[in-house]
Amino acid sequence: MAIESLTTSGINNLISSYIDSENRKLVTPLKTRKTKYSNLSTAYSTLSSKLTSFKSLLTNFKLTGGDSRFAYKKAFSSNINFLTAAGSTTASSGAYDIRVNQLAKNDVALSTNLLSSTANGITGTHSFKILTGDSADGEFVSNIEVTFDGTETNQEVMENIRNAINADQAVVTSSAKTASASYSGGTSTFIIDVNGMEESITVNGGGTYEELIDEVISRVNENIDGVTAEKVSDSPSAGDVKIKFTVNDTSKYISISHGSGFDLVTDLGVSVTKEKGAAGIVTSSTFNPDGSNTQLSINSKTTGLDYRIKELSDVIGSTALSAIGLNLGASRPAYDQNQDPDTAGFVYSDITSANNQLNSKIDFNGLNIQRNSNSIQDLSPGVTFDLKGVMQASDTTVSVSVENDVSEVKKQIEDFITKFNDVYKYAKENSSVNSGNRGAFYSNANAAKIISELTSLTYTQIEGIQTGNLSYLTQLGISFSTSNGLSISEPTVLTEKLTNNMDQVEEMFNSTNGIANKLYDFVNPYLGVEGYIAQAQDSADDGASYLGDKITSVQSRIDKRALVLRNKYERLQAQLAAMMSSQSLIASLSGNFFQ
Repeated sequence: MAIESLTTSGINNLISSYIDSENRKLVTPLKTRKTKYSNLSTAYSTLSSKLTSFKSLLTNFKLTGGDSRFAYKKAFSSNINFLTAAGSTTASSGAYDIRVNQLAKNDVALSTNLLSSTANGITGTHSFKILTGDSADGEFVSNIEVTFDGTETNQEVMENIRNAINADQAVVTSSAKTASASYSGGTSTFIIDVNGMEESITVNGGGTYEELIDEVISRVNENIDGVTAEKVSDSPSAGDVKIKFTVNDTSKYISISHGSGFDLVTDLGVSVTKEKGAAGIVTSSTFNPDGSNTQLSINSKTTGLDYRIKELSDVIGSTALSAIGLNLGASRPAYDQNQDPDTAGFVYSDITSANNQLNSKIDFNGLNIQRNSNSIQDLSPGVTFDLKGVMQASDTTVSVSVENDVSEVKKQIEDFITKFNDVYKYAKENSSVNSGNRGAFYSNANAAKIISELTSLTYTQIEGIQTGNLSYLTQLGISFSTSNGLSISEPTVLTEKLTNNMDQVEEMFNSTNGIANKLYDFVNPYLGVEGYIAQAQDSADDGASYLGDKITSVQSRIDKRALVLRNKYERLQAQLAAMMSSQSLIASLSGNFFQ
């Protein structure tokens, strides 16, 4: 060993060389193996993600009937100025001849016309109610309050009524009870129905009426969404208490009825049926027809005879509607603009089946049909007809055809091919050798099985299909290559088969032995926490973890050996320094002796 090696820098170089040499011999091979396991785990994770996406698609491709990926329909109208049509997956192919004779309208009630600037004189708080149809021989009921101070003009009175209608929510207020009075009715169950969603509320009482009302408020606010219950104190007299229910969404109604036990609903006077905010059933506006007069209109929010305004009435002792000529009750006078002032009433007063102007009216394949809406969805399952304009006698009857939506189904098949290839190409590319580098799945049994199964399916005849029907993917113009997977090699062939043999194409995919079911059954065991891939990935992770621990252990041994060598070299360095110091002393003494 050269003396230079025992310098401090020399020792550092010796130790560094030793560590590098040992790492190359002992650690680098372990790191290479660990990297292989880590890459395999990552590859499994990616493959699992692609298989999961493919499985989700296959789940949809297995569906039959109206949910089938091959059930998409489209509808054509020969004249979209009069009507359009749309088909859903539940539609059947067919053809219809339609004439549009009348469009559905919103019911309209108009007040009399009054001089805008004239003082009206009405004062105080007034109540009135509006009833509309609910489409099922029932009624929605709205109770509205409006307050006047006696100084309002006719225009301001109408504006106040308009604002009250448009802001009205469904509110149910109980009768007043003495707060301190004892409640002795016992347990009571009542039912609150909010837009068809019923909830039973049970209270026990046992104290005063105020305590009972507090209990009701607590139960309602805890259990019923969309309804706010609150206490009203000292109304109308000091010491009185009431409960008030408010429906937050004006589009929803509330019904309150007795259930069992003590009839608390009657006791509190809160029995209502389909109470709905006026803002949810009508809309009101004011306008100036000639610059000097003001009128108010009330329009139903939903078109059709079954949603018409059925009643406009002042509550006894109130005159808000009377002040503008609209206290019509359940009568239905026709609005007349030829009188002075105008006669308040309905623009479409006739509500007979034959002559009403509120329903849409069409001739449908020779039948006279009426509906509440201009969007008709119940004539042919899965088909929506949207009426756009009224036809004249000279207009040509509109033809509507419903047929398979070939372009949409083709997109579904293209999506299938994309997801198939995502799995196939990833497994294939990672199983090969590229520029001398082996892929993560090289010689991997799971990847090899997936590649083999996907490849086999593209060539294999589908079982259980009637002889003579389509049963090979190649018959659909879909080909397979070992490098790129599936592709639509003959688009015109696929289009032709989808156009003329949609049922056969569907059977190839979603029949019991069809492509989707076969692939789903194959893919499914590979996924999930107990699936083949999860188990293989766990094994790869265990291998990487084991090698990581081993690398740490080997590096620790190398470091310890390096420390032993360093100590040895440093002792030699000290011995050399002592020897050289002695040699220098002898040389010095010898020089002095011979002088």
